[in-house]
Amino acid sequence: MIKKRIQAILGKIPFDAAIRNVQVVNVFNNEIKLQDIGIVGDTIAYVGQMGEHHSAEHVFDGNGMYALPGFIDAHMHLESSMMIPANFAKAVVACGTTTVAADPHEIANVMGHEGVEALMEATHGLPFRALVFAPSTIPSLPGYEDSNYEVDGEEMGRLLDIPGIHGLGEVMDFNGVAAAEPEILKVIEAGAKRGVILDGHASLLTGDRLQAFRATGIDSDHTTPTAEKLKEELALGFNVQIQEIMLSEAMVQAINEAPLQNRICLVTDDVPLPRLMRDGHLNHVVEKAIELGLDPLTAIRCATINAADRLRLNDVGAICPGRKADIQLIHDLEHPQPDCVFFGGVHVFEKGAFLVDFHEVEMPEAMHNTMDRKPMKEDDFRIVCDVPETFKEGTARVNIIYQDGIGVRTKRKEAILPLKVLNKGKAEVITEGYLTMAVCNRYGKDQMGLGLVEGVGNFRGAVALTYGHDCHNLTVYGSDPKNMAVAANAIIEAGGGICVVEDGMVLNLIPLPLAGLLCETPAELLLERLEMFLHNCERLGFRHSRPLSFFTTMPLAVSPEIKCTDKGLLDVANKKFLSVVEEIQEAN
Repeated sequence: MIKKRIQAILGKIPFDAAIRNVQVVNVFNNEIKLQDIGIVGDTIAYVGQMGEHHSAEHVFDGNGMYALPGFIDAHMHLESSMMIPANFAKAVVACGTTTVAADPHEIANVMGHEGVEALMEATHGLPFRALVFAPSTIPSLPGYEDSNYEVDGEEMGRLLDIPGIHGLGEVMDFNGVAAAEPEILKVIEAGAKRGVILDGHASLLTGDRLQAFRATGIDSDHTTPTAEKLKEELALGFNVQIQEIMLSEAMVQAINEAPLQNRICLVTDDVPLPRLMRDGHLNHVVEKAIELGLDPLTAIRCATINAADRLRLNDVGAICPGRKADIQLIHDLEHPQPDCVFFGGVHVFEKGAFLVDFHEVEMPEAMHNTMDRKPMKEDDFRIVCDVPETFKEGTARVNIIYQDGIGVRTKRKEAILPLKVLNKGKAEVITEGYLTMAVCNRYGKDQMGLGLVEGVGNFRGAVALTYGHDCHNLTVYGSDPKNMAVAANAIIEAGGGICVVEDGMVLNLIPLPLAGLLCETPAELLLERLEMFLHNCERLGFRHSRPLSFFTTMPLAVSPEIKCTDKGLLDVANKKFLSVVEEIQEAN
């Protein structure tokens, strides 16, 4: 094949395909030139002005459009879309994404080794490239939540030895790493021993603790919240991966001013289906960065060649001889919506239509029926505390999870709430005006944590879901125990999914029968169902700029500052459980 490329360049044989008359964006020197691209097999052989001695079996006229490398997402999770890989690929290829680095810690959380292999298998044969990493931190904070799978050093080694695994997925127990806790270090050592990429998550670390994290060999972070942290991490040699939610004018200014920019990537991390279908994929992150002031060519490099270098891919990420012919053609650099997409030299997408089939792999039977939770009762969702047997009335000082209705971070607050005596020695906290949150173990343990949330409106109903971020226990949110029990039992009966309840009636139920995370429903129909779910949440008074992000990160044990897991209310930064009720005060 190498000989054939050289012969085509010299004009001795035709190229297999040629894309003529395109403005090629060169990510190596920031130049844009009107050129032609000659392709042999799946590889670019020639970039320049074709002469009379050049010919091609198939010629595509680019009509002056910009030719960019296919976008490369250096950190993401396939399961966030709720779709099987074939349907996910359709959605993202239409947005110009041709390569993703997928950390399947969602499916592994439920199914372990078997889930990782099943997801890998389902990506094969699709017209896009999925590099699968071995999930490293399951549960996300060992000892503070339960999942159906645990990764220690030995298990990490088994995961990394699965043929085709590309690296070690994000290490989320950053406090454990910074404190040199032996178990998480064994996980990292398993990756270091094999010389693979080590991905990180270091949201709260700075100073000496961040240096300790970097000293393990972990060299990326996708949770960089500020321009100051960006500068600190770049100085330590991190590959800094900026999500859309982290973008700001200050962050963009810091990227533009960075002396060296080759260790900065734009990534998606998690893109729930409504955002994916409405806004786009990595192209949307690129577009937003440009709107905030990032130089367009810098933004393109951060989503192509920088990501390729990060992922140790020497054959993608640029339009030049010897690289794979993953190419997108667009009309506007500042609004990169592809008109055409080529993957490995094959014309796969044009003007909203796919020109190739997306082969669906049948998911294993073990992915079904993963719920192991008995039906739940109203009383399970009441916050009850011990009181003296002589207690008649009074109040409780309680810990509250405060949410600003915009981001995913929380703060701890306190409130004084009235108590209602149930019987001698027991009283119920009256939670009117607050959202009750329950995280119920779904793997056979009769275990659940409760919390109270403020800041997301006056919701009157209940939501239950097994779809989450690094946590896939059954999480229920509601204004009263009756609706919460109805919602929880609907999901248990469905074998996993998402639902919303009003007045004891299920308004929407979206079954996710594959591990409680995925379904085979086509994207358009799934979007319709999700939009109705979100509409009903808003109609019932729920207020958040990103409802799905809220629902899925509130049980996340590594997300600051205070969250709830199936083991209880958790102070994330200090790694300690809190009582919902701190103190009772009897009325005089």
